Amino acid sequence: MQLDLNVILTGIAAPIAVLLVKTLLDFSISHYLVKWFSWIPVRGFFRDHPNDLSGMWDQRWNAAGSPNFQDDLDRHGHAIIKQFGRYCYAEFAAKGRQYRLFGKIRGNYLMGEWYDVKDKNAYFGVFELRIVSGEAMDGLYLGHSTRTSNVGQDTWKWTKC
Repeated sequence: MQLDLNVILTGIAAPIAVLLVKTLLDFSISHYLVKWFSWIPVRGFFRDHPNDLSGMWDQRWNAAGSPNFQDDLDRHGHAIIKQFGRYCYAEFAAKGRQYRLFGKIRGNYLMGEWYDVKDKNAYFGVFELRIVSGEAMDGLYLGHSTRTSNVGQDTWKWTKC
């Protein structure tokens, strides 16, 4: 009986690669992995079929009493969600600032964190969005700011374009 070394190495390399990617997603480098590798179809690797949220979204949030975002246009924008398995990444702008969103799909919810790209401690928080369908999400966000010690919270609605 002969052993085919190529078959053995291929059989070992694939599960190791999947475990490596899964482990890296648990560290802060995961934001960049999802951003750069969202084009790779991984749904079959993890035997997981989360909702497909990738694509262009229209998103609008309420101001939570913030004097900086009083105008409705300041709280409205577009974001492209990039998805890698259960992990989602998006960037959006508000009043000339770039914000980043990173989350994980758990059941019918997308939960995670958002923050100012240039200064992660300036304005940041967490969110929980209920996935109503592949075309709509709605939920809440919590926000921290260097302007005040109060924690703000309000609604956040997403509609697929």
